[in-house]
Amino acid sequence: MKKSLLTTLCFTGSALLAGAATPLWLRDAKISPDGKEIVFTYKGDIYKVKTQGGEAVRLTALPSYESKPIWSPDGKKIAFASDRNGDNDIYIMDSNGGAAQRLTTNSAAEQPETFTPDGKYVVYSASIQLPASSIQFPGRPQSQLYKVPVKGGRATQILGVSAVNVQYIPGQDAFVYEDIKGFEDQWRKHHTSSVTRDIWRYDAKTGAYTNITSRFGEDRDPAVSTDGSTMYFLSERDGGSMNIFSMKLDAPGKLTQVTDFNTHPVRFLSIGADGTLAFTYNGEIYTKKGNAAPEKVNIDIITDDEPSLLTLNASRATGGAAVSPDGKQVAYVNRGEVFVTSVDHSSVKRITDTPAGESDITWGKDSRELYYTSERDGNYNIYRAWIARSEDPNFSNATVVKEERVFPADGVDRTVPNLSPDGKKLAYIADRNKLMVRDLTTGQDKQLTDGTTNPTRTKGFDVQWSPDSRMLLIENTQATHQPYGDIAVIDVATGELHKITDSGYFDAQPHWAMDGKAIIFLSERYGMRNHASWGSMYDVMLAFLTKDAYDRYRLNEEDYALLKEVEKSRSKKQSEPAASTKDKKQKGKSKKADDKADKAEAKKNETPQYDFANVEERTVRLTPNSSQIADAYLTPDGETLYSFTCKACGWPVGPEGAGSGHRNHCPNCLHSLHLDIEPGDRAADCGGLMDPIAVWVRRDGEWAVIHRCRRCGQLSSNRVAADDNPIKLMSIAMK
Repeated sequence: MKKSLLTTLCFTGSALLAGAATPLWLRDAKISPDGKEIVFTYKGDIYKVKTQGGEAVRLTALPSYESKPIWSPDGKKIAFASDRNGDNDIYIMDSNGGAAQRLTTNSAAEQPETFTPDGKYVVYSASIQLPASSIQFPGRPQSQLYKVPVKGGRATQILGVSAVNVQYIPGQDAFVYEDIKGFEDQWRKHHTSSVTRDIWRYDAKTGAYTNITSRFGEDRDPAVSTDGSTMYFLSERDGGSMNIFSMKLDAPGKLTQVTDFNTHPVRFLSIGADGTLAFTYNGEIYTKKGNAAPEKVNIDIITDDEPSLLTLNASRATGGAAVSPDGKQVAYVNRGEVFVTSVDHSSVKRITDTPAGESDITWGKDSRELYYTSERDGNYNIYRAWIARSEDPNFSNATVVKEERVFPADGVDRTVPNLSPDGKKLAYIADRNKLMVRDLTTGQDKQLTDGTTNPTRTKGFDVQWSPDSRMLLIENTQATHQPYGDIAVIDVATGELHKITDSGYFDAQPHWAMDGKAIIFLSERYGMRNHASWGSMYDVMLAFLTKDAYDRYRLNEEDYALLKEVEKSRSKKQSEPAASTKDKKQKGKSKKADDKADKAEAKKNETPQYDFANVEERTVRLTPNSSQIADAYLTPDGETLYSFTCKACGWPVGPEGAGSGHRNHCPNCLHSLHLDIEPGDRAADCGGLMDPIAVWVRRDGEWAVIHRCRRCGQLSSNRVAADDNPIKLMSIAMK
């Protein structure tokens, strides 16, 4: 593809009339040290309100997103996180608002947790650098704890372990915190597992860590009383919702339940010096004093919101893409809508505009119609869109595009349409797991599977037509064999299922190869086995469906060269100009017999003579060693194999996330192979490994990577992909 698919969608949001509004979904509520005010966030800005309620005061008003406000011990300052300069950094401002001072500048996302008791430092968490002695798994959710002076300066690491919602214990050189053990969603309800969060105590003098709430359930947001004796925290216990509990720090085994909310979880707990608790429930702020019942804080916010114009990037195929049969158009799904763009030009046509989601695009034979799945009928159904005017050359320049429902709205889920190459039959999935084929001429439907080949009732499964439109290729996952899958071919005419593989391994991602004479797929049978269904190392396998193709594969180098010479000579003979009338008469019947034989041989070669018997004996391993492979492609002549694994770092490289119709470098290490003359043409014969040596910015603002070939020294520029390693990109850009 010679350009990036780039367009924008603009939506106008409804406006709130100027005036007081009762806000919902207030977040990050923190009560002031004196218990008189509460700071919180609403729509990405920071507000402050009296504990008794009333009109909230807006403290920030920039387009950036502000979050996690915390009070200084004297209540005069508020620290918070803001993305006004990129990722979240720590800022500090006067508690009555005003200009904010930036305290951190690291590219990592930082989050304020608390102030030190003396008010001289802001303590924050960020995933920046693990200590050299750490054995913790490196990852962005597993942060470290730092502090930075409130007047600005160098940050210092406090802990190398993940610690959030930190609260110092008054009168002690210690604090309590909430840990992060894994990647589980922090807002998940009723979560019980080994990675649920616990509350720990850290003693700075001794360096000792103590797990206060060790159990398989969520314990969060510790808040310590002024005298340092009692800790309040949020917990889900006995199958109930998240509520407030308390315990004596010197007797952590004895719990007292403080609130008894049902249905929704309590969030964002904090405590004032007078013992007033502040928290949120169902999007609103509450307070609780002593044994009194919780009281909702009635808050008014004066807004002057204007109709907002939201610009959305619709250049990425977030829901799949398909290239037209003529190779000139690309249909893709973005945010549940179907778009078509030209391969060579910037024109883009929006095909659907519905509240429902569309997906599963497939093209018609003539590149003038599309089939896709839509949810607009209250269930999945298949729709067809086509160019209405014959004068219009393509979708992206079409003046009129019409659409119709292919099947009646009868409540039956129909998904994953796939048109046969001859354009006469439409394969689809009915009732989520049954493979069907419709004859588009007669309108008759034929059921090929009863759901046992793919028993899971998700949206459906992928099928692939053979080039001659006679067979359908599927992954065969029997209920008794899950999660392992095999490869199978179904004869559309007879409905007979032919197993290509029947192993105890993962055999997956099949594709037709060599004009339907073979099937290429991935298998873990030779590589490292999976661990709990992940971690496999795969090989590229090739199953020959005809004996002629297999015999051809087994020829030695000399015999194969001789065969190619014979085929070349025959092809040249067939392409020679027609002889004169006199010559034709002289050759007579002999010439006719030769022509008839040649045509019969050509037809025989075009249409595979499938032989499924003992196909496992004609299955070969193409890769010399097992590795992590995202996908593989075999050229139609069967002579060149492309397996998508980075030669530099071994990373599995798939087409997803590339943002174009071809992948030209590894998303992990950014290395490339010298395969192209023009982007995507695969016309270069060098094949050398290309090093990423620089990053530059194009006129349109898009980044591109400069590669240099190790073998021939050739330089090339390749646009960055959506899933490229940002750290690697920045390290190259900073050279």
